[in-house]
Amino acid sequence: MQSMFDTIIIGAGPTGLTAAMYAARRMMKTLVVSKDLGGQLMWAAEIKNYPGIKEVTGYELAQIMSRQVKDLGVEIKAEQVISIKKSADSSFRVETSKDNYESKTVIVAMGLAPKQLNLAKENEFVGRGISYCANCDGPFFKDKTVAVIGGGNSALDAAEVMSKIAKLVYLVYHKPKFKGFESLIAQVENKSNIIIMLDSDIIEIIGSQRLEKIKVKRLAEQTTQEVEVDGLFVEIGYAPKTELLTGLADRDSKEQIIVDSSGKTSLAGMFAAGDVTSSEFKQVVVGCGQGAVAALSAYKYLQEKEADVSH
Repeated sequence: MQSMFDTIIIGAGPTGLTAAMYAARRMMKTLVVSKDLGGQLMWAAEIKNYPGIKEVTGYELAQIMSRQVKDLGVEIKAEQVISIKKSADSSFRVETSKDNYESKTVIVAMGLAPKQLNLAKENEFVGRGISYCANCDGPFFKDKTVAVIGGGNSALDAAEVMSKIAKLVYLVYHKPKFKGFESLIAQVENKSNIIIMLDSDIIEIIGSQRLEKIKVKRLAEQTTQEVEVDGLFVEIGYAPKTELLTGLADRDSKEQIIVDSSGKTSLAGMFAAGDVTSSEFKQVVVGCGQGAVAALSAYKYLQEKEADVSH
């Protein structure tokens, strides 16, 4: 068992790392725990809307942030959190795949996980043609034919990235209009090797040992066609994985953690920030701001508890 931390931050994406910076600057004994460094930043090829930086890759921004955190003396543990329990003395016990840690407060900033199509053979073909990260796995499909499913910014970005790598890209979306940024839509529409299939959906994954084809249904015409592809990038959004908080903090109908403007959850001493919360806007800069607020709120919570004890 380790010594008591002032705060344990679960998640090492931009939200968690920003929270760690602010906690450390308040001289809080801080630990960051996450199975991966960078979170969804690692899936972003180019970030052009982060204040003060004209253009940066997700990987580069994650490295800059993690260096800042480590330079402030914060330890980052690459471990999977298995459970969170609140003790009788109001402290928290965080169990990971490798160890147990105790803390006076917890900040939950573990982001989102990619949604699945829930089709037969999807899980079987992950790594064998199916991927949830174009920026991670795109280079494996050089000069090949791929499909991207989705209509938001992540799907548009994936299609644009793959248009530079693959020979041909099918972009499949079940609605008649994309819902991403207009600038991204224009980029995709101007690519000669992207075939846009709106008002369409993938209804079947076909292959023996790996992905070979997808069956696409044209929703307006109610017709289907099989399309030969070497790869399929699933970019239909993300969902919070908040099972750890069952019985601890209140969540909404989407399993997002409910917080107030200070990042407080329904459980005293537990704070949350970023994409995992009920906040409407899921952006890097929004998550960073919320991470800072959650850390400052955790600090304030500890100061108020100490003041109560002294009286």
